[in-house]
Amino acid sequence: MPTIVHKFKDHPVNPQTEILILGTFNPENERDTDFFYGRNRNFLWHLLPQSFGLAPLKEATLEDKQKFLSTRKIDFADIISVIDVPEGEEENVDDTFIDAHVAEWNNIIEVIETLPDLQAVYFTRKTFNGISNIRIQVNLIANHCKQKNIRFCKLETPARFHS
Repeated sequence: MPTIVHKFKDHPVNPQTEILILGTFNPENERDTDFFYGRNRNFLWHLLPQSFGLAPLKEATLEDKQKFLSTRKIDFADIISVIDVPEGEEENVDDTFIDAHVAEWNNIIEVIETLPDLQAVYFTRKTFNGISNIRIQVNLIANHCKQKNIRFCKLETPARFHS
């Protein structure tokens, strides 16, 4: 069974982060993605800068995106680190499929504990239909945030709103 690792598994969350945006999984075999939310059909990099009155960064360089994040004290993490998939399914990025094949979760609570200035965590999802394992992980994170008085909200996937 092939193992697929998160493409940005070694991305260190900036310790000065005030806003953490959580997603699910970026497979290492994703060809045209230089950073989180880089898929062509995802418009987070168009919408996020606009929410601060800035020009879109969808076509910007990785350096420009990282500068924006650092300035605004925003960073990203995904809850899944590794998936094991059946032979021939290495390109399958369907949420239900990924949910059923998680081999290793990222310890987001541990990440949160390293962020003394964290004010909010946003999970990019509207529903949990068909992704019960992800739901369990997100509920653990949400409960931890509640105990720490850190805002936790679902942020509808930005892929759908720009168009």
